[in-house]
Amino acid sequence: MRDTLSQENRETVKTVGIRRWCFLFPRINSWVITVAILFCHYIGNAQTHFQPVPSTGLPYTIVVTNATINGVPVVSGSEIAVFDDTLCVGAVVYQDTFPVTLTAWQASPTYELAGFTPGHSMLFKMFTRNPMGEWFEGIFGTVYETGNGFFGDGAYSVLTLITASVAVAKESTYPANFNILSYPNPFNDQVIFKISGLINEKFSFKIYSVSGQEVFSTFGLSSCGGNCFVEWCGQTLIGRLLPSGLYLFVMQSGNFYYKGRVTFQK
Repeated sequence: MRDTLSQENRETVKTVGIRRWCFLFPRINSWVITVAILFCHYIGNAQTHFQPVPSTGLPYTIVVTNATINGVPVVSGSEIAVFDDTLCVGAVVYQDTFPVTLTAWQASPTYELAGFTPGHSMLFKMFTRNPMGEWFEGIFGTVYETGNGFFGDGAYSVLTLITASVAVAKESTYPANFNILSYPNPFNDQVIFKISGLINEKFSFKIYSVSGQEVFSTFGLSSCGGNCFVEWCGQTLIGRLLPSGLYLFVMQSGNFYYKGRVTFQK
């Protein structure tokens, strides 16, 4: 014998079902919205330029308190990365507020995972926008509040990142066989810049701090038949010893220029 429901019972079941769905849908909608927010947050903070090594389970914390170009804070969305030589061992996206915490990952020989080696120098790069509105990847100098510039020094490092945008002509064509070799780099006493490929042309050579201050310059130099050497001892023209750090050099000859970087470590 088939069971049947009265019209009253059918209406009761229908009403209860609707109430259950009405109770469930707000929860589903809230869950979907939460997931969407977390997904968008992840996308907004994901690295798109630098490709750091994955987590090795051996973190080293680096706190960046500020990052500037010519004294102006970098734009939101800038990517900050730390390198051990050419290996990117950590990266983070700056989102309007400092300080920013960057995690660097130490190598794990046990599990054959790549990472930094304790005691190696930290090199910081940033993908950001310059004062002309162009996005670029550059090396940034460091001012340490805690730490000495080496991976694994203490429990963590605290630092500020600074660099300068040196105003030079945008268009430049290198002469054939042109080259500048700086050695040693980094240096702790004297660096020699070997300039080759300029035939009987005069040129100027300037060095800037990462804050954009000109600290050394020499003019009217002749290429000496294609090769010339410029020596610098980490001092200003009046003999004042400069602090350790990253310095920018610019060589200009006529309408052509060359920019590079050298690190002074006392």
